Amino acid sequence: MKQSKMVQVLCKNQKMRFVIAITLLTLLGFISTSLISYFVAHQAVSKQITQSALPLTSDNIYSEIQRDLMSPVFIASLMAQDTFVRDWAISGGKEPQPLIRYLSEIQKKYKTVTAFFVLDETRQYYHPNGVIQTIQPGPVINEWYFRVKKMPTEYEINIDHDTANPERLSVFVNYKVFDYNHQFIGATGVGLALDKVQQLIENYQRKFNRVVYFIDKNGELTLRGSQFSANAKTLQQPEFKNVLDKDTTTTAASFQYQSGSHTVYVNTRFIPEFNWYVVIEQTDDAQTKKLFNSLMINVVVSIVISIIVLVASYYTLAAYQRRLEYMATTDRLSGAFNRHSFDILFEQHLRLAERKNKPFSGILLDIDYFKAINDKYGHVVGDEVIKQLVGILRQQLRESDMLCRWGGEEFLILLPECQIAAAVDIAEQTRKMIQGFEFSQEIKLTASFGVAEFNIDEHPSCQEKWISDMDKALYQAKANGRNTVVEVC
Repeated sequence: MKQSKMVQVLCKNQKMRFVIAITLLTLLGFISTSLISYFVAHQAVSKQITQSALPLTSDNIYSEIQRDLMSPVFIASLMAQDTFVRDWAISGGKEPQPLIRYLSEIQKKYKTVTAFFVLDETRQYYHPNGVIQTIQPGPVINEWYFRVKKMPTEYEINIDHDTANPERLSVFVNYKVFDYNHQFIGATGVGLALDKVQQLIENYQRKFNRVVYFIDKNGELTLRGSQFSANAKTLQQPEFKNVLDKDTTTTAASFQYQSGSHTVYVNTRFIPEFNWYVVIEQTDDAQTKKLFNSLMINVVVSIVISIIVLVASYYTLAAYQRRLEYMATTDRLSGAFNRHSFDILFEQHLRLAERKNKPFSGILLDIDYFKAINDKYGHVVGDEVIKQLVGILRQQLRESDMLCRWGGEEFLILLPECQIAAAVDIAEQTRKMIQGFEFSQEIKLTASFGVAEFNIDEHPSCQEKWISDMDKALYQAKANGRNTVVEVC
């Protein structure tokens, strides 16, 4: 029936809107929680990198540097303090071979790329291979000696071309040599192959999974590994320049900056032995990727759960709605429509009849002497009789007809597109079926019928008069001795 279907569609739409609203709220809650967790975790990761991971890495690398690069400084210091070297230099260096053998042994024992000594008196450059040259002011390759002679500190570390092999860059530890009266008499030291030092940096980067490089106090790059990017913006950051501009060297400093969509975390530590800064960089790529993947998993799980909630809510509400609709529109005992349903469906049949200009009829029936059955057999048997009667009535009805329980033992049947004569025939056939049927406890029943046609031309939309006509006809059937059909003329 169209009216019933329209009500169902309306209820279904309301139910769908309610379920969608609940699902969206659930999804919004899940996603909001996931986003909040993501940003909180991101801040925690940023704090952990800045305050814990990078400073700890800086300390570890500083310890590694002291172990790996301080060894050449220690060797050069021993050479500068060695009494043999000092006595040989004080004596004027007349016999070069003993010093050359000494430098050769130093080079072999400590596996340095070179070992050298420059006697200030003659400015001759001694090497394990012999006297290489005399240091003269002017050439760039000799500037290191005159710088060392004037520097206030006892030693320096720098990257320079090897005097014995000008094509090769090496990391040199240049150490001043003094006589016993603390007068400058020369410079000595060792050199390490640059690729060996860079290999140390590569080991640091591999071990700590960070970018590691060294700069001097002027901000100039001194040593770097393969992970160093020439496009890195760290050295141009104001925070970095503040570290270099301070009058006193800073033991450690940390800052961070944005590079595109990534955050770069930087930690610097001054190494007084080298007069350099070690710079350690880390981006949040790996951590952010893990957090983002976790966020995506949470979002997907949220969507799946929301879909499950949507489906479960829809079918649960649908089941409850069908149950409520059934309870609201159906007589619980008989399964026929109740009077509330009749009022709704009558309006639909009336509009249909007006549109098609065809009358419809109704049958009002009442079980004869039903109270006597309840008194004799009890209400349980009486209820069973009602159910069996409804089954008989439905056998006589079309799918479009409507059966309604009107009272305790009264039923109203609405017959669409049915004139009075056909309605009387249906009532008569029904009366005979009831009379010939054997109910529970071998009970025999009869029923009285009142039939009336609803003619829209005579009294359109007059439901009360139509029902009143059927009621009068039923009353007349009772007065005529019951078990009869009376029509309204």
